[in-house]
Amino acid sequence: MTETPNDKANRWILGRFMEAQRRDAPLMVWALIVGTLAGLVGGGFRYFVERLADLRVRFDAGALGLGPPGPWEAAGLSALLAMAAVWLVRRYAPEASGSGVQEVEGALDGIRPVRWWRVLPVKFGAGALAMSSGLLMGREGPTIQMGAALGRMLSDTFHLRAEHAHVLLAAGAGAGLTAAFNAPLAGMLFVIEEMRPQFHYNAISVQAILVACAASDVVVRVLLGDGLILPMSPLPAPAVHALWIFPVFGALIGVIGFGFNHFLVAMVDRVARFSEGQRLLFAGVVGGVVGWLALILPETVGGGEGLIEQAFTGTIPTTLLLLLFLGRFVLTVASYGTGAPGGIFAPMLALGTLFGLWFGQATQGWVPGGIDHPQIFTIAAMGALFSATVRAPITGIALAAELTGSFPQLLPIILTCIPATLVAHGLGGLPIYTVLLERIVRDSKLGVTGRLIFYREPDSPRCERGEVVARRLADRFDLELVPADVSPDKALAKTFGARLPVLEFEGVELGSGELSEKSLEKELKRAAVIIEEGGRQKAD
Repeated sequence: MTETPNDKANRWILGRFMEAQRRDAPLMVWALIVGTLAGLVGGGFRYFVERLADLRVRFDAGALGLGPPGPWEAAGLSALLAMAAVWLVRRYAPEASGSGVQEVEGALDGIRPVRWWRVLPVKFGAGALAMSSGLLMGREGPTIQMGAALGRMLSDTFHLRAEHAHVLLAAGAGAGLTAAFNAPLAGMLFVIEEMRPQFHYNAISVQAILVACAASDVVVRVLLGDGLILPMSPLPAPAVHALWIFPVFGALIGVIGFGFNHFLVAMVDRVARFSEGQRLLFAGVVGGVVGWLALILPETVGGGEGLIEQAFTGTIPTTLLLLLFLGRFVLTVASYGTGAPGGIFAPMLALGTLFGLWFGQATQGWVPGGIDHPQIFTIAAMGALFSATVRAPITGIALAAELTGSFPQLLPIILTCIPATLVAHGLGGLPIYTVLLERIVRDSKLGVTGRLIFYREPDSPRCERGEVVARRLADRFDLELVPADVSPDKALAKTFGARLPVLEFEGVELGSGELSEKSLEKELKRAAVIIEEGGRQKAD
């Protein structure tokens, strides 16, 4: 029987489809494995932290058979836990400090190594100690970094291709956020939106992230139960004529988000100038203050989930809401400044909740037609403060809705998040993780030694300018700069041609033409990571 043109076309389409399946199916399987592991580790981390926090509450209440602790005992215990967490990080895995999101972004960009064999145990153990001490930190930072580390662990162990390793790193991060909050949509959007400058987009990579987030969510729900993290009673959507108040509210949140980032980075910069002993002492002081407050005002400490649930009931007086907001603002900045492992999402959600409820109660009756339920502002403020600080409004919208189940309030959330993001940007602020990553890149050592080869041609103003830039770079990182004149070598001169000058590091080209010190530094650190990780794999 003669084959028709339609038969040929159908066979060609089927062949392409089968080829795509053979090529992409392994990545989906690896994404499923990464998501499952992230769910197991993230769920285990949540369970462990909750048990330690429960022990801490029982200790403060004198329910462990030791009698009620005095202020000094409570402060001393928290101080020891916080100092132990910081010591573990500083001693074994400095990259595990803080949230770790910036480290994941740096790894996706190729400028930060992923020492998963150190990060996983340190982030888990030290993170649990930090949060059980009462420091105002969230579990999502550790679960994001541990999820990404699990992705790199699989890639290294099974020698996966570089493009698959990149996707699994991102998929692990998204699955980690999912594990922290039972929020698979926010986990996927966080990678796509927040990590957009570093993530390599295509349809398959996005699907892999979705698979990993879904797998993580299923595992955590099996382990810890199915339900909302922050359940809230259903609220009616506000009247259309009253919606104008939410953009105004969002603009105010944008100012707060800008200030939060400013003070957080200033605190991190300040502590970075401390000696190791001073760092531990600072962690002890902050931990001690937190431990003392846990006895008299427990609402002021910890990640803030209990405080958020209490705020949802609307029983906190308006004046106390503002005082709690200011107190937790200061303590969140100080807690992150210690360098202990922990995230800022959960504390930000609590800050947004407090300010949102204060604003809703304080302005009740001002809005024509009225907003009958001030709690609507708490949901909107959660997403808006996240959007203003992280500069990821779509993720903020999804996170607020998924955490509370308040999908009928999507319009007020959107009307608050967008102005918050625009105002924070308009004030000149940068996304918090961008700033933190830039600090790490600026202050980090190269990790490897080698020579910079500077290919040039004589009497070229561009080469002379480039050599000044290359020499500054070599001096900064204590590298040998070797100028190489290409004019005697016709083959080399032809190879480089109009691209001169060209700067190389151990055979890796860093840049050519008009050289920029900032871009060269980034390429140098990317090359150093490749060389360092390649040397470790050979040693293994």
